[in-house]
Amino acid sequence: MSFRVKLFIIFIMFGIILTAFTQILILNFNQESIKEESLHRAHNYAAFVKKNFSSYIQDISIKLDAISESEILQENIEKDDKQALIASLFMDITKTSQNIMQLRFIDNDGDEIIRIDRENVGTTPYEVQGEDLQNKKNRYYFQKISLLDRGEYWYSKLDLNVEHGEIEKPIKPVLRIGTPLYHGDKKIGILIVNIFMKEFLQTIINIDLYHVYILDKDGYILVEPTHTQCWNRYIRFNVKKYTRVAFYKDRDKILKKDEYYGKGFYSTKLDLDNGENLKLIVVPNNSNLESKIKENDKELIIIFITVMLLAFPLSYFISIIPAKLKHKVDKLNENLQQEAKEKDILLSLFDLSNTVLFKWNNDASWSVNFVSKSVNSLLEYSKDDFETNSIAYSNCIHPDDIDQVTQELEEAIEKGEYFFKHLPYRVVTKSKKIKWILDQTVIVRNDKNEITSFVGYLSDITEIKEREIELKVLARTDQLTKIYNRVYLDEVLHNQHYRYKRNQEACSIILLDIDFFKEVNDEYGHIVGDKILIEFAQLLEASVRDGDIVGRWGGEEFLIVLPHTILSQAEILAEKLRNKIETHHFGVVVNKTASFGVCAFSDETSIEKLIDKADMALYEAKKSGRNKVVSCHLSS
Repeated sequence: MSFRVKLFIIFIMFGIILTAFTQILILNFNQESIKEESLHRAHNYAAFVKKNFSSYIQDISIKLDAISESEILQENIEKDDKQALIASLFMDITKTSQNIMQLRFIDNDGDEIIRIDRENVGTTPYEVQGEDLQNKKNRYYFQKISLLDRGEYWYSKLDLNVEHGEIEKPIKPVLRIGTPLYHGDKKIGILIVNIFMKEFLQTIINIDLYHVYILDKDGYILVEPTHTQCWNRYIRFNVKKYTRVAFYKDRDKILKKDEYYGKGFYSTKLDLDNGENLKLIVVPNNSNLESKIKENDKELIIIFITVMLLAFPLSYFISIIPAKLKHKVDKLNENLQQEAKEKDILLSLFDLSNTVLFKWNNDASWSVNFVSKSVNSLLEYSKDDFETNSIAYSNCIHPDDIDQVTQELEEAIEKGEYFFKHLPYRVVTKSKKIKWILDQTVIVRNDKNEITSFVGYLSDITEIKEREIELKVLARTDQLTKIYNRVYLDEVLHNQHYRYKRNQEACSIILLDIDFFKEVNDEYGHIVGDKILIEFAQLLEASVRDGDIVGRWGGEEFLIVLPHTILSQAEILAEKLRNKIETHHFGVVVNKTASFGVCAFSDETSIEKLIDKADMALYEAKKSGRNKVVSCHLSS
């Protein structure tokens, strides 16, 4: 056998051996690389779920904050005749969140005062009233929440809804959140909300790339992808099937550690301070892994056969093949990562909610580093508009509110705070609409304690704020005459008295009463009497000066508060009003008159004494013949 033949045979054998060895190494490398990358993505998906789980719970806590801090609730919570206003506020809150199952206010005695219920996600909520309201004094959650301080929250276990002592069918996973309710510095009860969890949990487990599980502190499965072992703490289940899950052998390690990498799965603790120590477990889908590995195996086998057939002609280039193959594998992994990233973005619960997550840089224009896609529904600008710096978030804040937002941020930085809440402020959308925002911000610092960025969680509370403003106006308006009522007049008097005591700011009042008004009701009826009161109120409002406050004091009696007005000026105005009323034509009644009592603040004058003196002057005007103006001069 010639040397050339031997060399050819040796070269061929060397090429085949080298090729075979190389292919075996690459096959193993591909399999391990794909498995490792899948486990890494499982970690990223778990982080994504944890963030959105916390956001889902935090959204409800924000709504409880909005209720607690609502001016309508604070102003009317202890007024029996205003309970309907509070119930309306609770109903509005429930309507804005389709996941609220039940929202209640329970007083210090355990009595349900206001309760809003909803049967299922998306159905219409309704108010429970009367005998259906219960006493919850002996319920564990009432006792636990009652012990909390202002701003503290209680979270229940993640469990199934129970009706009449039995688990409701079909099952309804729920979570309860509660906090004490204060009126001023006085604790007056608790707020507690039940939220549906089924749809949210299905969202995080219904994904082809992973099998997702949630365990409680005792290792029972609460959620899993096949829906055959779910809630096995409460429902009978097949033990043999449970022991076949991928992580069963490492269950004790999972329960003990906040984070754990197992063989083919990743586990981490869910951030929920309810004593359950919930664990999230993410297992990459083996069918997807196997298909990717088989696909790579087929390609490598084809390459190996090609090398064997071509042998010597291709042996010179054999060293190039592994490099090309590696490049191809890297490209495949890159494509897998991109596909996973796109799916994670599509699954983002922020993009499906009415809240927006912002991350902006610590620079002069607050340029945006990241924002969720839901920003489009809030501000009408796209995610790209912000992330390419076409628009800065600071430019979206209402010009009248930017100083407030900036000052609150500066104060939080000076105090070294990590997390703070802005007072509600306005933003301006792309189409120039005004919206109200509830903004909670985290200040991010590096290892040197230098501020690098800010993360803000924004919620649209426009409907709540507008409803609050509407109810506030309604609460201070007399329903018949549509001028201010006595409640608001009392508030104005206290403010004016404070200004007088602090700055000696002059203020007078006019107390007037329609003469012989009872005869109108007796002769013409109450409908005509009401029309006279309405027309009388309109006449007064049209006749006073800008800045004067006109309100109905009670019945046919009216009060006018005159800021920056001394007694002699008030007397002149009262006389003008008396003459205008006397000459006014009141429909079928034709003419009516009024009697006036005029009084002014002095150093010795309390609000009660001021009203008493004005009332005495009014009485003197009626006693001396009516249709008169009488002033009171306080000497003591």
